[in-house]
Amino acid sequence: MNNIVTYDVPDDRLRAKIASRLFEYGLKRLQKSVFIGEMSRNKAEMLALELEDLVGGEPADIRIFPVCERCFEAHIVVCELHDVSEEEVVIT
Repeated sequence: MNNIVTYDVPDDRLRAKIASRLFEYGLKRLQKSVFIGEMSRNKAEMLALELEDLVGGEPADIRIFPVCERCFEAHIVVCELHDVSEEEVVIT
């Protein structure tokens, strides 16, 4: 099943660690703080636990949304700025 992972993390270093972990899980960057990829429910739950440990008590908002194939295929792209590379994007 496709999953969309979104995050809002003020700390640059923590944000970079989260992105690295998402890449390790084989997710692709859709936008700077949005990733997408296929994961089973169990794998998504494992990722959630790892991210929770990684964040510790720091301020963060991380969400994992499972999206069924039918719904994912029906998505509408209004505008597409450009492909976001797999290089780490750090906003300073």
